[in-house]
Amino acid sequence: MDVNRFRCLTAREQAASLRTWIENRSLLSLTDAQILSLMDAMKPDAFVEYARSDMVPDDACEYRMFRQERISGRWSDRPDHMVIRYQDTPRKVYAKWLSDGAHAGQEILYDETRDPDSVVGHLGGVLRIVTGKIAIDGPFAHTQSRHSVRDLGLQYIARTIEHDARSFREEGLTEKPTRIELMNVHGARLLAWTWTAPSGPPAHYAQRVRLLFDLQHPWPSGEAAWNERGDLLEMIHFEDVVPHHWGESIFDRRNPEYGFH
Repeated sequence: MDVNRFRCLTAREQAASLRTWIENRSLLSLTDAQILSLMDAMKPDAFVEYARSDMVPDDACEYRMFRQERISGRWSDRPDHMVIRYQDTPRKVYAKWLSDGAHAGQEILYDETRDPDSVVGHLGGVLRIVTGKIAIDGPFAHTQSRHSVRDLGLQYIARTIEHDARSFREEGLTEKPTRIELMNVHGARLLAWTWTAPSGPPAHYAQRVRLLFDLQHPWPSGEAAWNERGDLLEMIHFEDVVPHHWGESIFDRRNPEYGFH
């Protein structure tokens, strides 16, 4: 890989090249120093372009997610482990909490074409009691997460990067990650992009945000965010991401795979 040639490409071309190198696993054979040289050569808006156009696998996918958050100032005792079936346009989401995580057995279903303001859900257990419609931004919906069900797609991360980039530019700052490094996490070498902002919401998603990439897939393998005091706000790990073209039954509460009554 010719770093000087890469440096001369447009932001769109750099983003596309990065995705190609990740998908054909060319980056795995490079040293940390070589990867960091490529990152140094990337234009600031190439990182945003990558998030917008190359990071997310199509419009719909299924994936598993470990998620741990700070809710009402308290860090959750145990991460949620969830399987997500997601479609971005129109927005449709099915989520199930798995047995090895918090809130095991819960399920929710959201379809903006049927009801854009509510989800259907049950709390798990033998009876699988259906709670009926829950407002997506109501207090009950936020007892387990700061996020709306509409935020569960990888597209939400891409939109967050775009939003924060606009704020950085308005503040006269670069949208390029403040720190880029290679990290070893549980024996895996991960590329980390970390943005540190002057402030948190509403201008920025959080005061500090980090994305992790495993150098084998274009989407992030993890995300973490911290507030101005340095408190961890959330830590998310994505795995088994598979693009899909969903049929209608996937977002139908009558699907026999699901536990809705």
